[in-house]
Amino acid sequence: MQLRTNFAASALMALKKRNKTRTPLKRKKRGTAAEGPWTLKYVSITVRFFIFGLLLHQLLFFSPKELYNNSTTLSLALITNADDQHTSSASDLSVNVDIVCGSNQLSTKFFGEEWFHLCNGKFLESTNYDLKRQSDIHIVQIGAHVGFEPNDPFAIGATTFLSNLTEETKKRFHWTFVEPSPSNYERLKENLHNRSNLLCDLQSINAAVVPDGTPNTSSMVFHSFSPDINPDTGYDSRSGKQLPAFITQVSGFNMGPLNFNSGVFSKKGLNMMDYIVDTHVTVYPYSDLMNHITGGMEPQLVIIDTEGFDCNIVLGISNSSKYLPPYLIFEVHQCGDKKQPAFEYLRELGYIVKKVKSTQNAIAIRSNYLL
Repeated sequence: MQLRTNFAASALMALKKRNKTRTPLKRKKRGTAAEGPWTLKYVSITVRFFIFGLLLHQLLFFSPKELYNNSTTLSLALITNADDQHTSSASDLSVNVDIVCGSNQLSTKFFGEEWFHLCNGKFLESTNYDLKRQSDIHIVQIGAHVGFEPNDPFAIGATTFLSNLTEETKKRFHWTFVEPSPSNYERLKENLHNRSNLLCDLQSINAAVVPDGTPNTSSMVFHSFSPDINPDTGYDSRSGKQLPAFITQVSGFNMGPLNFNSGVFSKKGLNMMDYIVDTHVTVYPYSDLMNHITGGMEPQLVIIDTEGFDCNIVLGISNSSKYLPPYLIFEVHQCGDKKQPAFEYLRELGYIVKKVKSTQNAIAIRSNYLL
């Protein structure tokens, strides 16, 4: 709230300073030739203050999540035209690319730093090339939580791009969300259902992912937090206390990530162990999961966010797997001593790997896509 107030105050001071530096307009008596221009000037200033007021209202009265939703809705409203008036021509698809990647400075500020690297790596150009050839595109998001969250590194840019595709083209764009936590998965299905008619072919799988070659992987015990905690807001209906919204994203095959956040509960006078839920979940080795989703096709992009297990999955992708994506985003802040080996392994496989400075992610792009 303090940040919004400071921003609003700075904007107002800048507007006042700008008005002071202008040469005053000498208003003549009514009925003179200057009456028309003065009226236009008055209207212009009024419109500017109206727009400024709208922006100030957004900053002061909306939460970050509401601002995210509003910005996504606005981008859809601004760029979406009637689908029956469009065809998947090269020019239409190029316009979609320009909307997201036309200015890397804009793509970084509005869509996130991951999109800066995706745009540099010709992600949308490559996607458009396949769509124009009538090929299918597969995006797979592993550890999706409830989907379309404010900290999602991919969602806003992808939503903006997809909104201007024709209905026929959207059917060939497949976006699959994989989430092992039962309570998170139920909310994920609701979110996908609410967007199913707007974006593309949205699918979900209630499963966990392990490295290729992991034995006895039909099911494993998965640790997560109780469904009493709202996965969108963090509100605990059992105690009536507010926990951080991110807390239900924390889960895993071992208790490490959950124990790391035990202080979140103790600060509220709660015992974390009272909220642990152990569930036997379906488990797929990475390449088996991709085969199940794509039917043998190479995925265009894979996003991994598994709260500390990301580098295990990356290191466990077989070097002979036909499901090595051209683009890969994964979380690294809990990888520990496996982060550098994961980077080196990907470089051996022909990827350029970069740490995203503004987030806890890394992005890997096959080097031939950067030429």
